[in-house]
Amino acid sequence: SYLGAAIFVILGGVPFSALVVLFVNFVIQVPIAIALGFDKPSPGLMERKPRPLTQPVLSRSQWIRLIFTGFLIALGTLTIEATFEPISTPVAATMGFVVFSLFNVVMGLSARSETNTVFDIENLSDRRQLGLYGLALVMTILGTELGLFQRILGTVELSGRQWLLCIVFAVALLLIDEVVKFFMRRRRQSKPDVTVQELQLA
Repeated sequence: SYLGAAIFVILGGVPFSALVVLFVNFVIQVPIAIALGFDKPSPGLMERKPRPLTQPVLSRSQWIRLIFTGFLIALGTLTIEATFEPISTPVAATMGFVVFSLFNVVMGLSARSETNTVFDIENLSDRRQLGLYGLALVMTILGTELGLFQRILGTVELSGRQWLLCIVFAVALLLIDEVVKFFMRRRRQSKPDVTVQELQLA
């Protein structure tokens, strides 16, 4: 985001203020990280084929997916900021903060499984997990609507349409990731799966 903002001179090359960065890192992302860290293991995890010791932590396809997702997040954030900067710099900066935070929430939900859909009933039935993601969402709202946070972060109150636009961008990112997951499931289903039991029998 910073590189794109500097190249295209969006918000003076600074898409987020230092305090907004700290707020996102410690108030928005920490509950999401806790949720992911204490999430239930994936079904059938112990039956999967062991990874070779020489295999890197992230495969090439995983790196490509991460870079692609990061590009979309930066593109969405900067697009909103560039669109609203001529109208109001504080509004543009606030919308950038909101959409980036919403991107974190939806991708945190999606990251619970590399291939399974986020709309799985098991994902939606864990109240503790949903509570942590809900906390991140509530803090995003308070960061723009509460006077104390407005003074600290330099944010302003957004209109309903502006909130709706940020939500649409976040949902669009989630749907794109769901499409990627769909093709990943198709690809894995087309490959023979070797379980631990089969390896032991061999």
